Amino acid sequence: MKLTVVKNSMTGGRAAWMLVGALLGLLFAAATIWLSLVELPNREVLGDLLAGVFGMWTLGWLVGPLWGGSAVLRADHFMLLPMPRRRLALGLLGAAFVGITTAVTALGFAGLITYGARQGLAPGLLAVPVAALQLVFVVLLSRVAYALFGVVAASRAGAAVTGVLFAAMLVLTQSGWMIVVAVMYSDILETGFSHPTTVALRAVPSSWGVVAVDAAGRGDWPLAIAAPAGLAALCVLLLLVWSVELGTPRRARATIRGSAGRAPVSGGPLGGTTGAVVRKELRTWWRDPLRTTTAVVPIVWALGTALLPLTFDARLLLPWAGPALALFAITSACNLYSQDGTALWQTLTIGAERADVRGRQWAYLIVFAPPAVALSVAFTWWSGAAWAWPWVAAAVPALLGGGAGLIAHSSVFGLVPGPDAHKRPSNPLERADTTGRSNVLFWVGLVPPAPALAVVYLGTRWDERWLSWAGLPVGVLTGVVVAWVLGGLAIRKLTEDGPDLLHAMRTGRPTVSRAAGGAGVARKGGTVEGLSWGLGSILLIPQGIVPLVFILSDIDVRSWFLAMYVRPLLGVPIAVASMLAGIALYARAVMTRVDDRTGRAGAPAPAGERELESV
Repeated sequence: MKLTVVKNSMTGGRAAWMLVGALLGLLFAAATIWLSLVELPNREVLGDLLAGVFGMWTLGWLVGPLWGGSAVLRADHFMLLPMPRRRLALGLLGAAFVGITTAVTALGFAGLITYGARQGLAPGLLAVPVAALQLVFVVLLSRVAYALFGVVAASRAGAAVTGVLFAAMLVLTQSGWMIVVAVMYSDILETGFSHPTTVALRAVPSSWGVVAVDAAGRGDWPLAIAAPAGLAALCVLLLLVWSVELGTPRRARATIRGSAGRAPVSGGPLGGTTGAVVRKELRTWWRDPLRTTTAVVPIVWALGTALLPLTFDARLLLPWAGPALALFAITSACNLYSQDGTALWQTLTIGAERADVRGRQWAYLIVFAPPAVALSVAFTWWSGAAWAWPWVAAAVPALLGGGAGLIAHSSVFGLVPGPDAHKRPSNPLERADTTGRSNVLFWVGLVPPAPALAVVYLGTRWDERWLSWAGLPVGVLTGVVVAWVLGGLAIRKLTEDGPDLLHAMRTGRPTVSRAAGGAGVARKGGTVEGLSWGLGSILLIPQGIVPLVFILSDIDVRSWFLAMYVRPLLGVPIAVASMLAGIALYARAVMTRVDDRTGRAGAPAPAGERELESV
């Protein structure tokens, strides 16, 4: 059943992201096996490194279902069958092993077998069942974690935790190579980790396989047997918890009510129609679990991206924590109207389109401006980089103002339908798929601060301090203009095409359904689009921009950057070619989306629909 569902669902962008994820997983699995075969001066370090890598595999299984949504086969699909819960749990556990993710993880866990084989025949033989047991453990852990997070995520605190985990996975995916660099360029490979670090690494269950193999290698058979026995007992416990959770009835959603008897605001800065929308939006940002996740992710992503280089004592990114928050907030809040669902009818009925758009823009600034400014001031001071003050002061207001305009424009012009608030799944990450739009807005968001940063650059180049600080008013002016103009376009679109947007959110499709052939073209285009986004991101940033900066800055860090494995004379063209290829794939994704929409709009409707339209 699962194979059939997966085969029929591998269409459009979903298939593309599955293929990209499988490719990245295979690379990580190959890196795990390679690490198990590396010769190091200190042999104990290799076990600690493998323990850390297996911990990352476990973390991926722990957070992956939260990122990717619910399982293909869920317990509620079988709720009408007269089947005991434990038998259902065993059946669903067996189905969980059928998939690309499990196969890739099994290949990565083969690194434990090669690691054991290097220590002798007995450790190598013991590693085979232990690796299989470890695979069962991570699969069970992911199912239990998803079930428990489904309960917790309906609250604001749970949504905040989910946002933290989601942002942490983004940081590790994008900048995890910094940890590898920190290990390679330290003396850890020769001296080893500290004793508390080693104990902590090997104490977590994901490392018990390494503990068993090492114990067998030195002849400590009681520990070699106790470690996998403990892992097996933990698997049984997880299976029991999961089977109990499968039988739990659907829980009622928590209702957060406002304060009773509070008098309405009649004046002041939050008075009037726009002020009412601001107050409503601020309450939504505070009460809605999905909005909580939307607000938490940019903050944690900015903190993780800026703090991760501290692992090798580099403070270069600290001043950019505030601008990074303001930039990523654009990608996180790019689909606000879809989050409200069909509640748009209230705005259209009373004709409050202008107040609604402007109120959302003000609420966005109230939510994200204080943490962006606070991080900018605190982290720039912490970095000790006096040169960064004019740059940060110029970038932050332009990014915030530009973001206020871009999120309003994107939410109306590029609305992606999603479930209404009362129909959402428990997991707040199961929402409308805005992956492609977020990728585009990440780069478009860099345009508003460009004029202000150009002024700062000229002031630095000509050694004119007043000109450098002139970037601040230029950034403020640019942010105000972009927010006002793009907000005005969103108001016009909402006023003219509001009913069509409401229809799209209610039904999940355009106003006029097109021919089935057009839908087929859209699914094919979605696959091309998804692959273009995924591969374009890899080529543009980690294989293009990052190695080019390293080569020009004379930083000798190879990691997984192809351009760093050749001479700088050849590395620069390779990095530039990767950047151009990434940009070309981004353009291909955008054009595919445009062509698909044009094709669907121009396709003739079926005969039955034409008759209905004529009536």
